[in-house]
Amino acid sequence: MWLFQTWSGIGGVGVEGPRFVGLALVLLLAVAVPLLFSRIPGVRIPVVVGEIAAGIAVGTSGLNLVPAEDPFLDLLAEIGLVILMFLAGLEIDIRALGLGQRVTRASAKAEDTRTPLRLGLMYFLLTLALTMATAWGMWAVGWIASPTFLGLVLATVSLGVVMPVLKERGLLGSRYGQTLLIAALVADFVTMILITLQVAVLSKGITFEILLVGLLFLFLFALYRLGVLVLPGVRPLLEELSNTTTQIHVRVAFLLLVTFVALAEILGAEIILGAFLAGLLISMLIQGEEHPVKHQLESMGYGFFIPVFFIMVGVRFNLKAFSVAPEIGLLLVLITLAAFGTKIVPGLVFARAFSLREGLAGGALLSAQLSLTVAAAEIGFDLGLLDEAMVMVLILMAVVTVMVAPMLFSWWMPASAMQQARPVIVVGGNALGMQIARHLRGHGMSVVLLDEDAERVQAARKQGFEAYAVRLAPSDLDAYLDGAHTVIVAVTDPVQTLEWARLARQIFGVERVLALGADAATRVQLQRMGVLCVSPLEAQATFIALMARNPDLLHLLTSTQDNQDILELVIRNPSLDGKRLRDLGLPPHVLVLAVHRGGEYLIPRGATRVRVGDVLTVLGTLEELGEVKARLGAR
Repeated sequence: MWLFQTWSGIGGVGVEGPRFVGLALVLLLAVAVPLLFSRIPGVRIPVVVGEIAAGIAVGTSGLNLVPAEDPFLDLLAEIGLVILMFLAGLEIDIRALGLGQRVTRASAKAEDTRTPLRLGLMYFLLTLALTMATAWGMWAVGWIASPTFLGLVLATVSLGVVMPVLKERGLLGSRYGQTLLIAALVADFVTMILITLQVAVLSKGITFEILLVGLLFLFLFALYRLGVLVLPGVRPLLEELSNTTTQIHVRVAFLLLVTFVALAEILGAEIILGAFLAGLLISMLIQGEEHPVKHQLESMGYGFFIPVFFIMVGVRFNLKAFSVAPEIGLLLVLITLAAFGTKIVPGLVFARAFSLREGLAGGALLSAQLSLTVAAAEIGFDLGLLDEAMVMVLILMAVVTVMVAPMLFSWWMPASAMQQARPVIVVGGNALGMQIARHLRGHGMSVVLLDEDAERVQAARKQGFEAYAVRLAPSDLDAYLDGAHTVIVAVTDPVQTLEWARLARQIFGVERVLALGADAATRVQLQRMGVLCVSPLEAQATFIALMARNPDLLHLLTSTQDNQDILELVIRNPSLDGKRLRDLGLPPHVLVLAVHRGGEYLIPRGATRVRVGDVLTVLGTLEELGEVKARLGAR
């Protein structure tokens, strides 16, 4: 009897009625929506949209199966919002923004006004000016009560839409793709902070307490510095504990999350800022690594809490207001047009470095709004800054933009810019650089060699290489580094190594940069930029050890005479999405060694289902690998 009473009080039917029935229905929808979307051919609508629609179907505006006011579900939804903002902070890569790097003379040139960071900042500032002008215009005619808050909401960008589209088009490693990505990162970061300050000012006025919000950032900096000093020493212990049931990495992450959220509450700031900064702290500490804890946190968030939040947004959605107030339909049209116009027009800024069509296409893609818009709308309603009608309009506007923005991008984006070949750039025509270039060419890769010495360039051309004499300046390198697959810096001067790497990584947005000639001091600066530093001596020792352990594997990796190779190929063919490996129609003697998906490596089996964007590590003859590339639509 005692056990039955205890169970009833905890999870069964208590004095407040059943609490897990509504949760069971919500989780049923969370499972059903992605399964349904995966079975509909050609559907590219984000699952979040389906979750909101499912919530509407079972909520206040639909079958009314889930109550709009349920303390248990409301708590889970609030936790989902907190984790959503936490994961948004985790996506921010400070190194990609190029902040905190030492400025050299070359970086002070006027040509640097076309860097991804500066273009992204210019785009965001112009967008913010237009969204504010739009919001104040609506306030002037009496349509809204809080123009500044609405202007900030309209300035948000859905990083969760921008990044996958750029990956799918093969643009993420180009300067164009990096520029759009940084523009989205800046919008996420700045609007998050400004929304928090705006809420604090409107709810409390300009008081001394507002200044206390700055303590959150001081706390962030202090923990970051402490983590940089302490983490290397405790990393072995953390790794050991993470291999047991303690999962210490996840516990530490949630400790930081709850600590920042609690501190935000104490200081009177919005909890979403605390959650966002906690994610940013972890992102800085793991320095963009594909760390398992990141995927564990994403699994917990997107697997449970975040779907509850979006479904409950739909549950509370009141479509009846449209019949009561027909003018809401007109407001929705105007807000949606404003959402596109205030993002597409500033896209002309990108024409400074790219074509007009690329600028308009970039502005269209950055028009996509979703998670942060929905979260901010919910916060605005809770604080009385937005009425129920405006919240509905903003949510529907976000749904429209997230479906239409990628289509506009594909329509405007020149096909040639999405399909251009991406060569490997080797910087330095010295002995090491030439050896690397010969090896890459032997494996069938497109190689371009750059050097400031004209005699070395001539010597490379005599050996059949595509080689060019260039100055260490953005104007000379635009035609070579923009859109490069990889840049390998093989010069011996540490200062030149640093400058070449900076130009490739921060100005031309090359995602993969390897530096070979770096001393200890230079390595630290290179690593902060996200550059992989490789010592030729270390590489030589590694390969000798590999040869001793696995001579056959070493032969496969290094031989260019046996007509075999190992390649990493990205699946681009949409018709293969969701198919099993055995059904891909690959040549019979081709071996798939691994499937890389979102930082996770899967052991390939015949029943393994692949997705567009997966990276397959494939072994086969050069002829067979050519067939595989054509089949996968890979580059």
